[in-house]
Parts: sequence; structure tokens; C-alpha cells
Amino acid sequence: MIHDAPIIGAPPAGYRTSRRRRAPRNPTDAWLLWTFFGWLGAHRYYIGDWKKGLAMTVTLGGLGLWSLLDGLFLGRRLRRINSGRL
Repeated sequence: MIHDAPIIGAPPAGYRTSRRRRAPRNPTDAWLLWTFFGWLGAHRYYIGDWKKGLAMTVTLGGLGLWSLLDGLFLGRRLRRINSGRL
């Protein structure tokens, strides 16, 4: 017989037990990736935003527009990641 009783010591459903801290990212590497492969989303993969990187790869950086806009916000995103705020 299967019971629907919760397992003792298990966190409730949907509860995050820990937040994995990302290693600091080198801004020079991120900017170089953006400069040469921004239209493929390479900088997004590097900073850990793989879902947005995949979307950029499929759309070729939003036909270039999304990639150009990322250039405006990449520095701020790197500072947030490196300070521990996601």
C-alpha cells in the first residue's frame, strides 16, 4: 500500500534547500564573447543564463537587435552575478 504521508526530514514541495553560488565571472572574457559571438549568445552561456543563451542562438541574437541591447546591460549583469545577487 502506498501512503501519501510526507517523508520525515524532506523539505516541502517547491522549497529550495540551497542556492548554488556562481563562481565570479571575468568581465573581460564576457565582453570578448559578446564582441565576437554575441549574436550566438555566447556571453549568456558564460554568465550562466543558458536559457536566454539558447534563445539568442536560435534567433541569432534577435537578428542582432537583442545582442546590441545586451551590450548595454552586460556590465550591470556581471556586477550582480559577481556580488552574489542574482
